[in-house]
Amino acid sequence: MLMAMRMKNVAVTVACMLLIFSSLDVLVQANSADSVGPAECCFEYRTARLPKAGVKTFQRTHLHCARDGVVFTMRNNAKICADPAQTWVQGLITHVETNRP
Repeated sequence: MLMAMRMKNVAVTVACMLLIFSSLDVLVQANSADSVGPAECCFEYRTARLPKAGVKTFQRTHLHCARDGVVFTMRNNAKICADPAQTWVQGLITHVETNRP
């Protein structure tokens, strides 16, 4: 009887540990799923046009962000948010896409 209770306690302990470790794994994967995720959302947009020669790359913001946005990375590695609905932003995206090395 005593042996059966110990085995039951060990089984419950192992099951709890597996549950804890799998929960931690899910949290770690959720926080590192995307390089551009909710951590890089646009809260304000740049309204002035950016110089074409100064833009290195661009990325659209993550779907979980509250607002759609385009993050332009400049040659000096500054990141600038812009409204993707603006005509000048669409033109700059086209320029960057067509002039990729």
